Amino acid sequence: MSLRGSLTFLAIFLILNNLLGCAPTSPKGSKLKPVGRVVRLPKKTKRFPSPKAYAHYSMGLVLDNENRVSEAVQEYLKAIEFDTNASLIYLRLGADYIKLGENQKAIDSLKKAIELDPENTRPRFLLALVYTSLKNYEEAGKAYEEILKIQPNDLATLASLADIYILGEDIEKAIKIYQNLAEEKKETPVIQFNLGIVYARLGKLEEAIAHLKRAVELNKDYFEAHIGLGVLYELTKDFDNSILHYQEALRIDPLNPKLYSQLAGVYYNAGRVEDAIHEYELLIKLRPEELEGYIELAYLYISEREYERAIEILKVALTIEEKSPEVYLLLGFCFSQKEAHLEAIEYYKKSIELEPENPKAYFYLGAALDGLSKRNEAKENLKKSIELDSENPEALNYLGYIYAEDNEELDEAMKLIKKALDKDPQNGAYVDSLGWVYFRKGMLEEAQRELERASQLIKDDPTIYDHLGEIYFRKGIIDKAKEAWEKSLSLKQDEKVKAKLESLKK
Repeated sequence: MSLRGSLTFLAIFLILNNLLGCAPTSPKGSKLKPVGRVVRLPKKTKRFPSPKAYAHYSMGLVLDNENRVSEAVQEYLKAIEFDTNASLIYLRLGADYIKLGENQKAIDSLKKAIELDPENTRPRFLLALVYTSLKNYEEAGKAYEEILKIQPNDLATLASLADIYILGEDIEKAIKIYQNLAEEKKETPVIQFNLGIVYARLGKLEEAIAHLKRAVELNKDYFEAHIGLGVLYELTKDFDNSILHYQEALRIDPLNPKLYSQLAGVYYNAGRVEDAIHEYELLIKLRPEELEGYIELAYLYISEREYERAIEILKVALTIEEKSPEVYLLLGFCFSQKEAHLEAIEYYKKSIELEPENPKAYFYLGAALDGLSKRNEAKENLKKSIELDSENPEALNYLGYIYAEDNEELDEAMKLIKKALDKDPQNGAYVDSLGWVYFRKGMLEEAQRELERASQLIKDDPTIYDHLGEIYFRKGIIDKAKEAWEKSLSLKQDEKVKAKLESLKK
């Protein structure tokens, strides 16, 4: 179970209309995902030699402000018919094509605007934006580099270029730019923050922490920097400092539900379970109508094997949302852990009714049915789970093990279990399953090898020692069989194992 959320380290935005001074629009269907920074450039005007061109251009502006983008495009195209050399028309046309998601037309229009007015940086910014949205970071970088030739001291452009280098995975170049920016603007917290994030991307966590600490020294209310430090300290297992910075972030934004969840996760990893519970309870009080807090708290209780408390909180969650497949799934899991398989089965079935394509629900349902010795139904549900997710090692191993237990489909069982081991080679339970298949196939040397390895990987599993006893007994190594079965009984009392030991004394 993962109690930690995730953090998007680098959040930098470019607002198209800040460049162009028009009303904000974001029509549906636009494929553009802007990155960069808000940049306000000095407006550069150009007279229109043709009154007709200017009339259509002006009408295009009116339509743009009314968010009638397609109609505005038609007006700009008419303006071009009367004046093919007005770069501003091509600039506006390119901007509108971006809004419409017609990226190639946007690129062509913006290139024409640049050709007509090479010193105007605005079309280059927009061109960089389009290339970035297309993940063509090389061309985006070239556009920013051209801007820097015109405005070599533009820090915003330098920062945008650094961002492009990051997106293109050229992190070393990005660091050089940010280091230069940090020299130029030593007291600018955002530059320290971005430099810290770039170091984090390189895995240089000490350097990352140093720059983020500098950012919060310069601005004690720097929300993102506190979160970044919380994450980095958590990664280095410095939980005290991680908690400190998440608490600072909560001081700045006390109504942020994600922060309560994040802080709870750190408390849990630090072994402060009651503090983690307290944070989840605060999250529930803050957002009593949302399921997330209830589910997170239930996961915590499940991790602590406090199944009754988990069931209690999950039943409250059902009063919030009675059609949550995840809540029913977790309830089923809790009852399974209590070996209340009938109740578990009912909850798993409700989860499947609501989410019929969830492989986990079929897996857990199969396991519960197996707990009631309903082997055929168990197999069918495990097969369904694998059909929906052929890479889940748990389901692969479980079905293979059932085949081995029933002494059937042994070749298929071996195939399934070996695939599970490909996913998780050091899983002792899977190694035990493979050894048991070998035993069923009469391959005693291979079975002994795998089961002894399984006993080293998991030293407290009674089933593994029971299987080892069977191998030793079959090979006539009676002393080792006795030792293995005694070990199995010391871990869990089992009448069948006890009977095997008794048979050795006769």
